[in-house]
Amino acid sequence: MTLSNLIVFLFLLLVAILYRHFANKFNIIDNPNERSSHTIPTVRGGGILFPVAVILWWVSFDFLNTWMVLGLVWISVVSMLDDMFTLSRKLRFGVQFLAISMAFYDLGVFDQKAWWVLPILYFVALGIINAINFMDGINGITGLYGLVFFGSLLAIHEYMPVFDENLIQYIVLAILVFLIFNLRKKAFMFAGDIGSISLAYLMIYFLVQWYLASNNWTIILFLLVYGADSFITLGQRLIRGENVSQPHRTHLYQIFANQLKKDHVLISLVFAVIQIGVNVIFFIYPQSYPTSIVAAVILIATALIYLMIKFPLIKRYQVFEK
Repeated sequence: MTLSNLIVFLFLLLVAILYRHFANKFNIIDNPNERSSHTIPTVRGGGILFPVAVILWWVSFDFLNTWMVLGLVWISVVSMLDDMFTLSRKLRFGVQFLAISMAFYDLGVFDQKAWWVLPILYFVALGIINAINFMDGINGITGLYGLVFFGSLLAIHEYMPVFDENLIQYIVLAILVFLIFNLRKKAFMFAGDIGSISLAYLMIYFLVQWYLASNNWTIILFLLVYGADSFITLGQRLIRGENVSQPHRTHLYQIFANQLKKDHVLISLVFAVIQIGVNVIFFIYPQSYPTSIVAAVILIATALIYLMIKFPLIKRYQVFEK
């Protein structure tokens, strides 16, 4: 059984409307605090659309990639509970590790890669999950970045058909529906942990699938913009001896939103446009990959540009001052 994209879109739109009603009724609300970038209570957990879309694809296409889907269900359920309550970090980490293991098993990672590669893959995967979760802080940023990521994968699929095109299309439709409620000055819904973490899980799945097919690490540039803001900010907080598991407002996008008072949607669009520029210039247009040297230069140059922008703002607004 296959469903047309229009039917899938309308079904997911209905799910979003029903979920918003349910969340308001049961108080699944993100209330602003001193570390928030929003000012009004907003429904949390709208990213439930992403696992729903994948499950719909799974049912529609003869239950393919069941281990990956089971991992997604595990990680989404725990993330949803974390949106509603506060779960221990050990439980969240354990479920993330289990879900990633299921995705790796589904892809055949354990059969294709040497044992010493596995810790590296787990480290990168867990880092991506938590980085994307921390980056989900202003309207549109996660949805637009996810749209750029999966839309670019569809373009890559045209010359390197290693992905399931239908699965990517279902995910893109879920993101588009979510953006209807999120990409606005006053969002109707936030993705919540279930949204950012499930989307990160799916990104990891496709990146690892791509890596197994190409054996090229430079594909990590697909996460260049998020990676720069996430990992450089993490490094700065570690140097300062801060508790990196606690919420904060020291990402560059947060400084733009909170100190510079820039529009959330504009910031999200700029981040997305920069990333799609990287994807087009280095992957989609040449239909190849940047060399390791070129990729290393891009990473270093991005870090330097990022710091050149951020350091003056940190000094001006005393962002890290307690």
